[in-house]
Amino acid sequence: MTGELIPGGGDRPWTDADSALWHTARILAAVESGVVPDAGIRTLFPLQDGEVALAQGAYTVDSLRAIGDGSYQRSGSFAFGVGVIGLAVTAGTLAANASRNNAARAQAMADAQVMWRPDHAGMLTVTDRGFVIVTGTGTFRWDWGSIDLMQVVDFNTVVLQGRSDRGPVTWRIYSHWSELLFVLWARARHPGHPQLAGRAWLPERWEAWAAWVGHPLPLSLEGGARS
Repeated sequence: MTGELIPGGGDRPWTDADSALWHTARILAAVESGVVPDAGIRTLFPLQDGEVALAQGAYTVDSLRAIGDGSYQRSGSFAFGVGVIGLAVTAGTLAANASRNNAARAQAMADAQVMWRPDHAGMLTVTDRGFVIVTGTGTFRWDWGSIDLMQVVDFNTVVLQGRSDRGPVTWRIYSHWSELLFVLWARARHPGHPQLAGRAWLPERWEAWAAWVGHPLPLSLEGGARS
């Protein structure tokens, strides 16, 4: 996991992001003990029978993709004139066309690059079976079985690869509840994930700092402490 050892520095105040991380540890400890909360948060959308919504907050997503194929529309307009003024107009037109074509070519090449690009944002709800995202265009449900890979890459940031109804996606999700997404998915799909087994989903030294400022993690959490 990359990023600062203690996000923001060791003398910073406790934040909502820290509270989310602490609650993530508490929920994980409960799940590892075989206990699934029978009461969760309320949602504006229906849950499946027996499903429990555990946390909710804002999110943003970048997707790893290109937005073009490298093609572009070449400008072919042309003006021809005679005399000094006419020749100047012709030269100016050719120069302008060349400039437009060069800019269009450069933009097309940039659009064809596969890179992280802003995708969408909205409200994220994490349940014991997956997660639901609500955007300006609709409500979309993901179950753990549709996600094939996930990794915590920074504080409040995960990268996942999954199978959507529009094909495969690679997303980078920013949310206070990103770590909760990861630990619940890993418990359900990949208990041997090295970040779960080694508690590397927590920022380095964060656990000791949280205890120092009065928020010790649950003792029942499996794995060795990250001091």
